[in-house]
Amino acid sequence: MASATKAVEQPPGLGLNVADRHGLALAKTAYIPGSAGFAVKVVSAYFDNPKIGLPSVNGLMIYFRADTGLIDTLLLDNGYLTNIRTAAAGAVAAKYLSRPDSETAAVLGAGAQGHLQLEALTLVRPIKQARMWTRNFDETKKAAAEMSDKLGIPVQAAANVAGAVDGADIIVTATPAREPILKAE
Repeated sequence: MASATKAVEQPPGLGLNVADRHGLALAKTAYIPGSAGFAVKVVSAYFDNPKIGLPSVNGLMIYFRADTGLIDTLLLDNGYLTNIRTAAAGAVAAKYLSRPDSETAAVLGAGAQGHLQLEALTLVRPIKQARMWTRNFDETKKAAAEMSDKLGIPVQAAANVAGAVDGADIIVTATPAREPILKAE
């Protein structure tokens, strides 16, 4: 974490809300003085895209040489690194905010981020079972079966939020819901 131990040039990210399309675009950059280069990340998130068979996150990284400002590398990763970074941040939070013996996870959302969040959780906690929920139960069943096969643990599809979170040690929300889906009670 260079930003915690060194001087880092990191301006605030730039965000553009495309509210009428349920989307947004973000640009972020940082530079560690003395480094050979710096990166600029540009990503968009259009949360209705899965309804038309497209991923909700898309993006690219541009790596510039620090000595000349010329583009050195262009990584058109379609948002993969953004998804991985977000899941890793969730796992770090779970590692430090959950009990070390947490074994049951609930994931609200079953898109790419829901899958990655659950997978990342298993790297930091001894997750032995999980439940997933989305508004589309058929989608939930498919995602739960995929994750159960991938992780080798039982992952159940929950028909409602209460069923997903009941008895869970860790709850992850991985959804762009516009209305509250998880209530205190």
